[in-house]
Amino acid sequence: MEQEIVRYKPDYKIGLTNKQVEERKLNNLVNHDMTQKTKSIKSIIYSNFFTIFNLMNLLLALAVFFVESYKNMLFLGLVIINTAISTFQEIHSKRVIDKLSIVSETKLHVVRSGKEEQIGINEVVLDDIIIFKSGNQIVNDCVIVEGEVEVNEACITGESEALVKKKGDMLLSGSYIISGRCKRKSRTYR
Repeated sequence: MEQEIVRYKPDYKIGLTNKQVEERKLNNLVNHDMTQKTKSIKSIIYSNFFTIFNLMNLLLALAVFFVESYKNMLFLGLVIINTAISTFQEIHSKRVIDKLSIVSETKLHVVRSGKEEQIGINEVVLDDIIIFKSGNQIVNDCVIVEGEVEVNEACITGESEALVKKKGDMLLSGSYIISGRCKRKSRTYR
């Protein structure tokens, strides 16, 4: 049986309390980033070792082995070294990209317990009061509770003109703030 979600109506000047934020996190009402940034190490190893090129070389090595011309199997050593080097390079690249994605993670300003805090995009909870300024991307559907902004929704609606959004208007996930500043209340979560 699905649990009914309790909605909060926080004052936009105060935001959610720490207790409400913790409750949202316990109920998994958090804005999770579901995109996988890089392949897993297991899939890197699998994709490097199990290739048609390696299969053909293995079959050739078996054919050479059965005709007992062992010195002609030396090419197999180069194939193994080449595969190992490419695997290590890809694993190293994965680790570097994972570290860089942490550094470049989008940060948002929210109002919680009357204070403005900077948090990561994956820490936004349902009913959070978020502050948006020029250049910010809307991370989930929301309603403006204070302020006025110009929004570019071209990626979503195809509308090439910037739209002015005021208190009570809906902001769509994926659109960008062109100018202005607003506080908004999260309506959905991923």
